[in-house]
Amino acid sequence: MIPAEVEKRIAQLRAEVARHDELYYRKAAPEVSDFEYDRLKRELADLEAEFPLFASADSPTRKIGDDRVQGFKEVAHRQRMLSLDNTYSEDEVRAFHARLARLLGAEDLHYTVEPKIDGLAISLTYERGRFVRAVTRGKGDKGDDVTANVSTIASLPRELAPVPGTTMPDVVEIRGEIYLTAAEFERINAERAAAGEELYANPRNTAAGTIKQLDSAEVARRKLSIVLYSLGYCEPQVVATQEELHARLKAWGLPGVERIWHVRGIDEAWVAIGELDSLRRTFAYGTDGAVVKLNDRTLQREAGSTDKAPRWAIAYKYKPDTARTRLKAITVQVGKTGILSPVAELDPVFLAGSTIARATLHNEEEIRRKDIRIGDLVEIEKAGEVIPAVLRSFPEERPAGAVEYDLPTAVGHRCPVCGGPIAKLQVADEEAQGVAWKCQNYDCSAQRAGRLGFFCSRRALAIDGVGGVVAEKLVELGHVQDPPDLYDVSQETLATLNLGTVEKPRVFGEKNAAKVVAAREAARSLPLEKWLYALSVPDVGESTARELGRRHRSFAELTDSKLIQAVLKKAGLVAERELQAPNSRKNPPKDEADKARRKERCAQIDTEVDMLDKGILAGVPSDIGPAVAESVVEFFASDPGRRLLAKLEKFGIDPQGTVVAAGIFTGKTFVLTGTLPTMKREEAEQRILAAGGKTSSSVSKKTSYVLAGAEAGSKLEKAQQLGVPVIDEAGFLRLLGAG
Repeated sequence: MIPAEVEKRIAQLRAEVARHDELYYRKAAPEVSDFEYDRLKRELADLEAEFPLFASADSPTRKIGDDRVQGFKEVAHRQRMLSLDNTYSEDEVRAFHARLARLLGAEDLHYTVEPKIDGLAISLTYERGRFVRAVTRGKGDKGDDVTANVSTIASLPRELAPVPGTTMPDVVEIRGEIYLTAAEFERINAERAAAGEELYANPRNTAAGTIKQLDSAEVARRKLSIVLYSLGYCEPQVVATQEELHARLKAWGLPGVERIWHVRGIDEAWVAIGELDSLRRTFAYGTDGAVVKLNDRTLQREAGSTDKAPRWAIAYKYKPDTARTRLKAITVQVGKTGILSPVAELDPVFLAGSTIARATLHNEEEIRRKDIRIGDLVEIEKAGEVIPAVLRSFPEERPAGAVEYDLPTAVGHRCPVCGGPIAKLQVADEEAQGVAWKCQNYDCSAQRAGRLGFFCSRRALAIDGVGGVVAEKLVELGHVQDPPDLYDVSQETLATLNLGTVEKPRVFGEKNAAKVVAAREAARSLPLEKWLYALSVPDVGESTARELGRRHRSFAELTDSKLIQAVLKKAGLVAERELQAPNSRKNPPKDEADKARRKERCAQIDTEVDMLDKGILAGVPSDIGPAVAESVVEFFASDPGRRLLAKLEKFGIDPQGTVVAAGIFTGKTFVLTGTLPTMKREEAEQRILAAGGKTSSSVSKKTSYVLAGAEAGSKLEKAQQLGVPVIDEAGFLRLLGAG
């Protein structure tokens, strides 16, 4: 690869990994398996190592995934809470040992081999034996305080049991994982199925989503479990080895791992990794690997750590479970935006604890790339998701006459649900990325049900109970055409809704109906940004909806937005300037007079664009670009868009935007790093927003100020390299005072 291609690929990988980090850590809704995620991250790390010119301190390969979300108090860890380096290779496990042997000057190293639990990382603080706090890993130095939610875990003691002949630490941070047992996960999903709600994908994501609930009573209803296995800060130190630590945790009455292996040398460690693989499916929690740790804690401290992970430990991850079976057919599902998604119908096969009869095929291009045909023997992977993926086919065992799959031909060039026209389009939404076939009928019943389910989802209006079967039934029976119609469905109608069949009725029930009515009423007070996102406006994701909501007071103002008109005007001017450029190769000037006229027009355009940038578009982020502006204008001018607005008015729904008035920081972008002396980060961010500014997570040449506190890291260094002004809390307050 040439340098330009390398730089482009690194940028693509960083953006993709960052997106997956956001989905995994903050939203507990990953789109890819751990194996696929690790493959992307490894490719990025390899390119950064091979081409150090393009290395960056802000790369996701050098940072800990950040699980912090809004609504929780942020608390600092006394000792940084790191993640683990991982590998799928025996050679790399052995290379880990070789590095440690060189670093410590000793070949005869003892290790423990422990299960790698597939849960949510947590740190518990006990002071003089009493439980006082539970904090998520966050970004390593600080995380979210989830003490109230963790206190609902029945197996967690509030006091550590005294151990005769030992010292109880004054303060100790004990680290581990929160998880859901398979039985509890199945119970929760059975309840959701009975209520017609969408099923959760897997135990890990459900546990992570549960612990970040703001209602601890709801958390208590889901019986979370916990397992503990390591120490953070401890004063005074009470154990000398990792093996002693596990014994002490159990003596204190804490839930620990079922088994660890104490081994000598890497050969014995590798044998133990194999033994653990044969046992791990009998454990109460999900495991996806083995963790090899130096046993001697003094040697651990001597080996030290990087910014991201300890040098004295490594996680070996087992390959995802796979199985071979026959592909009987390919069916097509239609999502809320009209995307046609192919699904593999399989001969049922038992895999990783359940019988699998369906698997995702992603899209038509993926089917062709993997050369998958109906009748093929295929390999499927179950990496924690409800619907596994088809990995590959076996052409050498293909039955005679199997032909390449062509999606439009398979569905007769019509939507398989409504019979409407389909078209192949470039898409970039939550259902698909790249080229996909879409149903063009906005009123397709599958799209209606999908939009209703999304409208009620937690990320949108949080009207729990209206997803999956319930949404489909409401649309099928004609109760709901557009999502706001839910406000026209009576509680009695909801209570008597039959989610089953005439022969086998399954009623939604009075209790569920009452919850829906209460939740939909509570949603009336949600801000404009939530409603805009909930209505599935094309090209308007969560961050774009948030930015639009900050700049408009209502839907009425948004549909006649001067800001959006200015975005489109600027786009038109930029396009005109490109066409009128005096030195344009695509459209060269006819003569010198034409060239002079073009120069004059380009100067006029530059002036107009500059006025827009310094005026109405000052501080407007790239989220609100021409594509978004055009989508918003077209959608609300369309029949469906006007229909939605009319229904909101009919039901008395008028959400308000969180408009920030122009202020001293209008047009300014701040990046915050480190710990401020008296102000919490959230307070500083709110004061910036209130003064018309905005915040960013990364430093660039466009950054106006870096607000730096104690223990500022790579962001401060980058600001100094780029010449970006750096201010402390006192300087920040002086700027506010000057305003």
